[in-house]
Amino acid sequence: MAQDSTTLRAGWQAVKCASLDDMRTQNILFWQRAGGAAIRAAAWDLVVETWLAQKRNPDELRFQRLAPSVREA
Repeated sequence: MAQDSTTLRAGWQAVKCASLDDMRTQNILFWQRAGGAAIRAAAWDLVVETWLAQKRNPDELRFQRLAPSVREA
């Protein structure tokens, strides 16, 4: 899931904030503008990064089709 820094930072904006409340407000506005797909993608990136930081096998994150096939009687 490695991305170059240009792609990773696409859409970032620098905003000067006077307080932590301003920072929080800017963070909320950023994610509202980004939309649901970007939020889910960022959440999944966090899952993968955490998984890799724990030195776990990334293949374990893949969806596995373990359901048995249905046979016609």
